[in-house]
Amino acid sequence: METIIQQLFWLWVPLALLPIWLRIAIFTFIVIILLRPVLFQLAPRLIELVSNLLHKAVHYLSYPVMVLFHRFLTRRRTQGNYQIPSWIEGIEELFALLLKAFSKAELLSKKRTRNKARWKKTFRLVGFAFAILLPLAIVNNPTSSYSKTWDSFDKWLTEEKVQKDLGFDIKGYQGTLLAKIEEASAKVNPKEYTLTKQYKSGGNIRSTPSLNGKIVADLVADETVTSLDEESTDDRGIKWLKIETETGEIGWISAKIVEEK
Repeated sequence: METIIQQLFWLWVPLALLPIWLRIAIFTFIVIILLRPVLFQLAPRLIELVSNLLHKAVHYLSYPVMVLFHRFLTRRRTQGNYQIPSWIEGIEELFALLLKAFSKAELLSKKRTRNKARWKKTFRLVGFAFAILLPLAIVNNPTSSYSKTWDSFDKWLTEEKVQKDLGFDIKGYQGTLLAKIEEASAKVNPKEYTLTKQYKSGGNIRSTPSLNGKIVADLVADETVTSLDEESTDDRGIKWLKIETETGEIGWISAKIVEEK
């Protein structure tokens, strides 16, 4: 049984690789959807049971109380006082109200749920609402109690259950995944560079990452070059960036004379 439960923690692995806001959203939506059959099946039975127990408890409690009230009123009548105190009427009305309420709750719990399709749709809408609002609340309020509770829960699942018990290096996979995402993002949205104010007079683009490299093009003020996501440092400690000009020339330029646009 313990092994089966441990295997369920593998379901957390794909969620742990997602950004925290998306992880919270998916987890919240799944929990709310899983609660739906519990509320439809178990909640009515639980309400029926509790209502029945409370109804009997109030009934058995009211009996000795009414006997005491009867004796008290009998003594008053023998003394010639036929007026019923308001506090006795209030307690009697309270018992009657409780008995009626518990009977009504027990009766409603036995009725079949109508419009199940509408309730399912309502649950989905509630799930979507919480999946949007809860991540926003947790991410934007990191010092709040609910954010700290989520952080503790996330840490317990990730470090204790997945990494320690299952032996899965989730942090290593997270690092690899983030690196691939950044690499893909760099290809889709490459960095662009232009000359710094200090070197507005122009700069050289060389064939190799070195001052000895052949000049293949010139970079003039306000001209933009695109990064090819490759860097190199020569023997003089100068950092070079591999770039492509607007005309398609490929070469290396010193990182000292350019800045990201």
